[in-house]
Amino acid sequence: MSPRTSSARKIWNLISRNGIRGGFRKASNIWARHQLAAPHDVLSEYGFVLEENSPAKLEAPRNGPLRINWIVPAFGRGDGGMFNILRAVHRLEQWGHTNRIYMVGPPPEGGGSATEVAHSYFPIKTKVESFGREIADSDALIATFWPTAYAARSVGNTARKFYIVQDVEPLFYASGSLTEFARETYRWGFYGITAGKWIADVLRSEFNMECTAFRFSYDRESYSPYGPKLLPKGRRRVLFYARPATERRGFELGILALSLVARKMPDIEFVLAGLRPRSIELPFRFNIPGVLSPNELGSLYRSCDAALVLSHTNLSLLPLELMASGCAVVSNSGPNVEWLLTDEVARLSPPVPQALADAILALLQDDALRYRQVNSALAFAQSTDWLPEIRSIESALYNGLGILSEATHE
Repeated sequence: MSPRTSSARKIWNLISRNGIRGGFRKASNIWARHQLAAPHDVLSEYGFVLEENSPAKLEAPRNGPLRINWIVPAFGRGDGGMFNILRAVHRLEQWGHTNRIYMVGPPPEGGGSATEVAHSYFPIKTKVESFGREIADSDALIATFWPTAYAARSVGNTARKFYIVQDVEPLFYASGSLTEFARETYRWGFYGITAGKWIADVLRSEFNMECTAFRFSYDRESYSPYGPKLLPKGRRRVLFYARPATERRGFELGILALSLVARKMPDIEFVLAGLRPRSIELPFRFNIPGVLSPNELGSLYRSCDAALVLSHTNLSLLPLELMASGCAVVSNSGPNVEWLLTDEVARLSPPVPQALADAILALLQDDALRYRQVNSALAFAQSTDWLPEIRSIESALYNGLGILSEATHE
């Protein structure tokens, strides 16, 4: 790859992550830092790290319902982490809790107001407000991403601070400043509510952080083995969760594995989910369906025989959604995956191309093996339910406040 092509790809990745304005701003800062030896605007970008700690100073209520303030990062449509947060907000509203959502930073351009975007996830009543120095009093103040933990640290008009942790975020970065900024947030005594047991184990062992873990489920209205298929019958297909801008999703590793599958089975069509349509050269036949709604994703998953989903930090929601749609899943092994997936419901492989390719080929070349895995995985997916998981989030709030919940919810 030429230096010019490499630079263009880096700029595109920054725009994909941060929007047009934010992407070009970050690109210009990086260019100034590396090419001109000029300092970029550190105080503008990371001055929030210097905000002073303001301990929680309000008394905890004696019982519920609770006043809950959420501090969230800027978000657009289709963000998996925001699905989990807004799903919880929606259910907690129904259970009588008062929620407020405060967003740090401007929303991505062109997606409507932050409130409109939030309401596109779930029909919540809560509006999204900009985070500022003055926010409403709360019983529970919840950070949701490491920069929002710095914002929560600066707020004192709450009874207890909590931290929804959906991944071990220091692992998102090469060792350096951002790694340390993120790690520091786990040392402040916030009560952790983690997406799965693996994160809770890491935070307890490395940071002595008090945690409650919730598990994953899926949207039964969107994901099912029954219903229409997005792609026509008659061709074997393998879906790959392709996120080249997100290093923890192992794009390069996955492409190499799929190239080995294609050598053995050249008639396979590979479906790259998670990408916007673009011009890309790959050593096999592929289809990029683009950005789809949850219902369209269910139809896409039903069209595929197997799926490769790589997770080098915490597991995503995708494996359960695929299994609920009747698609066999291949993933990498490791405690970050195996807190949810087992060899009975997925083929787990060491994260090397040949081993992953062998796992995919085993499913494609042995229909009986694939059907057994699909049936076991479907039964497992159907045994999960978001309702008790959001109850566990509610219970964690009560536990962190040191009060007993008298609520029972249907």
